[in-house]
Amino acid sequence: MMPSPAQPHFPHRQNGDGSYDSICTRCLATVATAQKEEQLYPCELAHVCDRLRLYKVSQGWWPSAAASKDV
Repeated sequence: MMPSPAQPHFPHRQNGDGSYDSICTRCLATVATAQKEEQLYPCELAHVCDRLRLYKVSQGWWPSAAASKDV
């Protein structure tokens, strides 16, 4: 089952140092970074998308490493 647009999904990405990132598919934010993948889940449960970031994403804005700190 696909997540609804109102419910973000959190794919995980493994980094070069072995840590994991959790990415919100709704607002495109990196929700958490952890050494163990299972450590990401509490942060995903607590995540609330930033309204300004959601607006920017809806307008075609694509976050870069530098821009993600500015939102």
